[in-house]
Amino acid sequence: MRTRVTNISGATQFFGFLPPHGIQLAHAAYVDLDGDLRTVLAGGRNRFSRQTELTALTVAEEGGQVHVDAVLEPSSSSSSSL
Repeated sequence: MRTRVTNISGATQFFGFLPPHGIQLAHAAYVDLDGDLRTVLAGGRNRFSRQTELTALTVAEEGGQVHVDAVLEPSSSSSSSL
């Protein structure tokens, strides 16, 4: 699973909650991140807590600045020709 975060704010913005150290996104630009973003932030990524980042994500989502989607990996198909 991956998480896609899209900037829907109408302007270029820096989102400090995006790992590893924040990312600047233009309007309508997006970034795909490995795993579930909330789980990654809650896990701390070698830090004690990322409660500030979780709160900032919630505020940005509820404030209409970002749209967060779960993106499922396409299943791999195998074929062999003998």
